[in-house]
Amino acid sequence: MELAGGLCRSGSSHRKTARETPVQYGTFDSERLPRADDPVFTVESRFGPNDVVAPAIPAKVPALHAIGLSYVVQERPGQWWNGSCFRAPKKKLVLNNLCMTFISGELTALVGTSGSGKTSLLDVISGRSEGEVTGVVSYKGEQCTRDVMMQKSSYVLQADRLLPTLTVRETLTYMAYLKLPGHSSRAEIEAKVQSVIMDMGLSHVAENRIGGAVIRGVSGGEKRRITIGVQLLKDPDILLLDEPTSGLDAFNAHHLVSSLADIAHKGKLVIMSIHQPRSDIFNLLDKIAILTIGQLAYLGQPGQMVPYFTSIGYPCPQNQNPCDIYIDITSVDRRTPTLVKDTVNRARTLCSTFADSDLQTAILKRITSGLSHHQLSGAFDEVDGEKVDTPSWPRIFTCLLNRMNVHLWRERSFFLGRFVMLPFFVPFILIFLGRLGDNQGSIQDRLGVIYQSSQVPPYVGIINAITLFPVLRDLFYRECHDGLYSTATFIAVYYVHVLPFNIISGVIFTSALYWIAGLNPDLVGFGSFALVCVMLTQFGEVLTVAILGVFRNAQLANNTTALILSASGLVSSGILRTVENMPSFLQWAGYAAIHKYSTEILVGNEFHGLKFSCDTDKTGDVPLGPNLIYDFIKLYYPNALDQMSRNFVLLGAYSVSGFILAILLFKARGIPTLH
Repeated sequence: MELAGGLCRSGSSHRKTARETPVQYGTFDSERLPRADDPVFTVESRFGPNDVVAPAIPAKVPALHAIGLSYVVQERPGQWWNGSCFRAPKKKLVLNNLCMTFISGELTALVGTSGSGKTSLLDVISGRSEGEVTGVVSYKGEQCTRDVMMQKSSYVLQADRLLPTLTVRETLTYMAYLKLPGHSSRAEIEAKVQSVIMDMGLSHVAENRIGGAVIRGVSGGEKRRITIGVQLLKDPDILLLDEPTSGLDAFNAHHLVSSLADIAHKGKLVIMSIHQPRSDIFNLLDKIAILTIGQLAYLGQPGQMVPYFTSIGYPCPQNQNPCDIYIDITSVDRRTPTLVKDTVNRARTLCSTFADSDLQTAILKRITSGLSHHQLSGAFDEVDGEKVDTPSWPRIFTCLLNRMNVHLWRERSFFLGRFVMLPFFVPFILIFLGRLGDNQGSIQDRLGVIYQSSQVPPYVGIINAITLFPVLRDLFYRECHDGLYSTATFIAVYYVHVLPFNIISGVIFTSALYWIAGLNPDLVGFGSFALVCVMLTQFGEVLTVAILGVFRNAQLANNTTALILSASGLVSSGILRTVENMPSFLQWAGYAAIHKYSTEILVGNEFHGLKFSCDTDKTGDVPLGPNLIYDFIKLYYPNALDQMSRNFVLLGAYSVSGFILAILLFKARGIPTLH
């Protein structure tokens, strides 16, 4: 259908349809928004919306139906520091009684201004909504649940969550190991990856790295195609895309939508949201839905849009993109209260008009004729006659571990920092304390070394986690929503991933500090000292991971974890202030802090068996012999010598409890949808 001087054309240039009917439009002598009573509009059309009959769809063609779909979310007014957390949240109606149908083999675009409900509709269809949903979403005549949509659909989010250090082929290969059935062989996985690379036009960049803000890699359009390719690996029946053209130039946007149209015409059901498609993208669409204030203002073929709106008093000006015109007409202008009231009333009128139109009636007939019953669980396994074959846990664990190792190896500065960050503190400790002697005054110096040795390792763990974990966490959020693996698996993989690096850096730190500073020259003592430093580093990193599960902001998580560890060292170490001189509630709090047990190990390990020379000629102090050293340990650290094994067990328990705490906090906070 030729529309508005050639700008509006039904279908793409390579796709002819039987719906093409010429429509002539009058002239438009102003740039102002068209109104229903505008006298300058003239329309000559051989049919209107009441004459349009939806084309018959074969009964065997799969269809996705949204029936009476409403979506309500809760909003807290204002910020928490203004007391909003103490006020009851308000309910906001995001979607209001939508009745829509989507057919396999068609590319449908959801258009409308920001806040019209496009992304919320995709969230509800995919089962990722966080509010209250009423109504039914059905596919192949069966009601869709979250598990069903995870099996049958793929959701491409607006943001590209990709590791910048991996190549395009590596990114797709790792995802294929996570997505493809467990019986898939290496050759089958490689063949599937190559097929996706060819389908998405990525052959020329297959061996290039994704790149990031510092080191550039593939272009923005190629990143979008990679993100879509990731979701196409499992060959879904339904492909949902949230703003796939966002941030792309005109050429890449057209190329991307053209690729999506080709995917749809191969039998997939493709639904995407888009702000305002250009005329060439408009021509590639099979269906278009205009949303406003959570309601439906239009759903139909692009070629039917202008006749429909013309019949209700909104013709398309000459040489204008109809999609731009009718999105403007259905939008809400929020510049002034008067404009808000007028445009909301107009949008409601348009939605009400469409609800009474033959286009909507045809949609309802199609829904009711193809929907016979609903079944809540197990429907698709019985209908399709197949059982979901997911990858085994060892394969998932190995794949995630290898991906983390490759990512860290490619980030050379972070990789080297893993080994040198902790030893980097040794020179500063030695400059401050020097080499320890065996005189009576060196006791305080040795306590200073012990304090630094128990405080520095967990802080290095904080730095490592804040530097490396957030990008992995954001990737986990996307993959967890796709149902690829659990929170426990992800935390366990990261725990195992960082452990060798913490062991190596801890041994280097201990070797340099222990022997150069002149601590107790005993191999068993050195081993105990190194083990404590490794455990503290691991605990500091795992605790930071747990806090990052609560706070999305890395700096806030950094400050919170540092505050917890600082309080632990101050209250429970007994070095800065003896425990018995502190208030009773702080003494009890010290039993819950890891530094109480690590300090007892280090003090008992260092002072046991040492002999110190007297300083009576300089200070006049009473000579301090071996028995008095033993009395000193028993007085200030009564469990240091007798319960050394218990303290090591407790340090190990802290590391394990940090792992469990991370899992619990991630689950309690929930997995957000990062659009």
